[in-house]
Amino acid sequence: MRAVALVFAAALVACTPRINTDPDTGRVDVDMQPVTQKGEVWTATLASQGGSPVRGTARAVARSGHTVATVALTGARAGAVHPWHIHEGTCGSGGSIVGAGNAYPPLQVASNGAANAEAHLMLTLNEARSYHVNVHASPTELGNIVACGELDD
Repeated sequence: MRAVALVFAAALVACTPRINTDPDTGRVDVDMQPVTQKGEVWTATLASQGGSPVRGTARAVARSGHTVATVALTGARAGAVHPWHIHEGTCGSGGSIVGAGNAYPPLQVASNGAANAEAHLMLTLNEARSYHVNVHASPTELGNIVACGELDD
């Protein structure tokens, strides 16, 4: 009987919801995921912006107080350098960068026009908020967005 009670207690703790409230919108993020889950996964398709041929995908996995974000590009000019960031809000909203800006290594484009990068953020994304990934034209043209995609969980 004691073993059954311990198993029940462990299951109850593993399914305890995490509740986050967005202070700006009041929207609530309730996660009913077990503590042992590998993380909350967010994905985006990065669409070309402003006539740019650059496109790609992004993925963010949030767990245990941190998020690992990855970006893969195609169609870029060989040798180009493209800064990228997760931003709050939706594409075109101009939301602030999520986490430290220097956590995002720039995308270094290979001879085939492809690039990949990974960022480690010391925070978790909140389902009560909207996020998007911007790929900027260059380090000196941060206001020029060449690809953007909204992260969905």
